[in-house]
Amino acid sequence: MSLSDVVSNLRAPLTTRVADKPTVRVHSVEWRKIMAGEPVEINPSVGHGYRVMSVDEWSARWKQNEAFPECLQCGSKNTKEHHFTQTWCRGKKKWESECLCRDCHSFSFRSYCDPDFKTPEDFEKERWQALAKGEAAKPVPVS
Repeated sequence: MSLSDVVSNLRAPLTTRVADKPTVRVHSVEWRKIMAGEPVEINPSVGHGYRVMSVDEWSARWKQNEAFPECLQCGSKNTKEHHFTQTWCRGKKKWESECLCRDCHSFSFRSYCDPDFKTPEDFEKERWQALAKGEAAKPVPVS
């Protein structure tokens, strides 16, 4: 799955917002600690333990979002993506992305959902409800 697949053929507007802290809970806790100068857990691929880190050091291993590199607050392209999820189901897509601006320290959140997107659970629920409704409309044979 390429990035061009994710951002092509959008059939609804993007939802965007800017925040002063991350949406993802675990990053929100780490962000509060970094801004307060408290130690945060070191990435296990680098070492172990806790260390006081700068914003640049904390976000150094993240990559830039190639499709949306601009900060929604200040327009800078010095951003790093820390959160991306996507779901594809029956040819429909839903995704969300959040990037940290390393210049103004704001978080740019973008999300998209096809208008007729349904999770497998929603699809099955509707199918079974339609079946149940159809069965309820039929008369019960009396023997």
